[in-house]
Amino acid sequence: SYNRPVIDKLTTELLQTSLDVQDFSREVVQSFIESCYSGEPQSICRDNFREINKISTVFEVSWLVDKCFEFLDSMDLEAYEDQLFVVQEALWVSATLKNERLIDMTIRKFSLAITKSDAFFLREFLSNFSARNPNEMNFAMKIAGNREGIVVESLISNFEGKSNELDANSRYLLGKINASACSKKHTTLYLKLIACLETIKISSEEDCGLVLQLFKNVCLRTQEDLHANVVTAKTKFPNLFLDPAILKTHESFSGFLEALTISPLEFNSLMIFDAIYVWSSFHKRSFETEEFKVTLQKAILEQNISPLSSNYISNLFCKEFPHLVSLVQSLKTSDTLTTSKGYARVCSISEYSPAQLFGEDNEIKFIFKEKPPELCCDRIGECGFILKSSGIKNNKKFDINLLPKPEEYPDDLHFHDECLSVTNYMHFTIYLRGWREHPLTWRGIPKDGSKGPGHYDWLGWSFAPDHRLRPVVYVNFKSNSSRPIVGPI
Repeated sequence: SYNRPVIDKLTTELLQTSLDVQDFSREVVQSFIESCYSGEPQSICRDNFREINKISTVFEVSWLVDKCFEFLDSMDLEAYEDQLFVVQEALWVSATLKNERLIDMTIRKFSLAITKSDAFFLREFLSNFSARNPNEMNFAMKIAGNREGIVVESLISNFEGKSNELDANSRYLLGKINASACSKKHTTLYLKLIACLETIKISSEEDCGLVLQLFKNVCLRTQEDLHANVVTAKTKFPNLFLDPAILKTHESFSGFLEALTISPLEFNSLMIFDAIYVWSSFHKRSFETEEFKVTLQKAILEQNISPLSSNYISNLFCKEFPHLVSLVQSLKTSDTLTTSKGYARVCSISEYSPAQLFGEDNEIKFIFKEKPPELCCDRIGECGFILKSSGIKNNKKFDINLLPKPEEYPDDLHFHDECLSVTNYMHFTIYLRGWREHPLTWRGIPKDGSKGPGHYDWLGWSFAPDHRLRPVVYVNFKSNSSRPIVGPI
């Protein structure tokens, strides 16, 4: 029998042959009875989901409860209306039937979606957050995760649009972002929020405390930014030699994109493109151009990062990979995914053999061929910077650092603090004479000798002794982000 304990007790122990069920519609009761006798769910749909789920829970028919959950789990989350329906039903089940399982399932489903499910839903859901109940606000924060920027944007929109005082939900959101200590990534947004808060009416000590705490957090974060970016900025060159395990272990392109999406690393757009480039060349597989463009667009919008440099993707070596050539051509036609502005391409003044570049210590000099407007300089000589590299020897790994002290530069090469402040937005490639540029972000640490003296090997790639290499750096002076691109692995 498919009947479960409650029905069994009513029919076998209490010998009831009929039961008055007034909380459910006739159609739902009929569907429930037929399901119990047949062992197959009878027409679960959006209109009857809540009642079917409730009656199955009341009578402890667990397999039918599972089928109800499977119905919601199978729903497409492309449209906001569908997202909202799933969320509302999950919240209803949690509040009425005291079951958190559907909440957990919904959060998981949103977080795994490569489409716009999570961030798009959150923006829409919080666009009128004052009308949301406490359960809805708690759920929104679970979906938000580390996307505090969307929460801050919602507060700004609320104060700019219609509210000049704090209500219960704006207090709740302020408390949440205060607890996050105000990410560097959203410093500009926080400053805008503070400007909004200066115009609102503070009616209690509690409200005053919330606002003052936000002021304090943003001031501390701003001071840290100045200290980090100007006074004692990190000089270690970013976005190099990342662990390629994430590329090697995902043979499915969709699975690889999903892994990038949920990775704790923070990416710029060039790193994302490099990941696709190396994944495709390593696995020797093509991929869906549109799928990648959706992922890149999502990263640009959610993480507030700059679009791809059209100059960068044009200079990469792609001719052996037709799908990469097609992707580059498609990206260059998009004004939202690529830009020709903001990035400076800077080449080293010297070429190196692989043994010289990777095996020896070097001071690699770079000169701006066209001086960026951010560098206001009327001195005699050239403007640029020096990267100090340590070669692979005595069991040491190849490493690169920016030389940050102007007094250590030769008289004919000027180093500017503006370069120091954008170190985290520099991107390193190698120009191989006759073979264009090759990204190094995801190929791991170079190793010497596996193919003979003078060879240096990377993930699926090797430099030969007779190759001539010229380091190239792309500097993004107009980065949207105010935080380092990536932390340590």
